[in-house]
Amino acid sequence: MEIEIARPYFFGDIGECDLLIATGARLEAYDLYYGTPLHVACANQHTHCVKELLNAGAKVNAARLHETPLHHAAKNTQVEMVKMLVEFGANVHARDQHNRRPVDYAAPGSPSATCLHFYETTPMTLQQLSRLAVRRTLGTRALGVMGQLHVPKLLIRYLCYQ
Repeated sequence: MEIEIARPYFFGDIGECDLLIATGARLEAYDLYYGTPLHVACANQHTHCVKELLNAGAKVNAARLHETPLHHAAKNTQVEMVKMLVEFGANVHARDQHNRRPVDYAAPGSPSATCLHFYETTPMTLQQLSRLAVRRTLGTRALGVMGQLHVPKLLIRYLCYQ
């Protein structure tokens, strides 16, 4: 990954993150050491950058050595980030190169562990699965075309996680 792409996600510079997204930076730019910009933002606990990347269509289950952004959020006990990633379709059952799931990295009894246990044992609603299917189909152009859909504004807000 080029340093210009990685830097704002390391330091949580939301203005630069937005600028990179708006100018069409590759959301899936991959570095062998750091992974994708979403990995970097999760590892450095920049929830606002994570949200911007997810809204822009970054792949929530991108893997670096089989480790997903959700593994990073669990390691850092970022319960809000865990919730956000799962709402955007993160796989709570994903295993890394050590055969560990995100919940295996969360401190036992912590809010992150409780949250991950809940998501592991509770299936997603049909409504949530439908939102994920629409977002996956639209990909990185989702936010740009949502307003063009001939559906109620309430549904568009739901699809945009508002």
